[in-house]
Amino acid sequence: MLHIRRVKNRSMEPTLTNNVLILTKTFRFPYRGQIVTFRNPINFAETIIKRVIAIKRDQLKISEGSIYLNGESLKEPYIEGLPKTMDIEEEFDWNLENDFVIVLSDNRLSGNLDSRILGPIKCAHILEELVIKLWPIKFRNP
Repeated sequence: MLHIRRVKNRSMEPTLTNNVLILTKTFRFPYRGQIVTFRNPINFAETIIKRVIAIKRDQLKISEGSIYLNGESLKEPYIEGLPKTMDIEEEFDWNLENDFVIVLSDNRLSGNLDSRILGPIKCAHILEELVIKLWPIKFRNP
């Protein structure tokens, strides 16, 4: 099923800006790099949008401002030139079980709710996955 949603925060900038309209579809299965909406495990009435960084059986470590996926530096072309993590001293090290994912904001400096605060997210809490950004539309000059 398809849905039109409005992003109401800056947590996914620069990929999705505040007030952008997006088309989503019912979630099927997670993959790395996918943008999803999910129920906030602290407040189920709230829906959050983030990017899946790690999936089942992955090992993800955040240390000294860098992110490592299965022992290798994580490549994130969607935030090229932006900080990879918040400037925080806490380190994270997750070994994911089946049916869990790690999600992060693209805008890492804004202190948004993601797995650094919420921990691994149950796949059962994921509602939708991004299909396309609808508005505003950016046209390229030929």
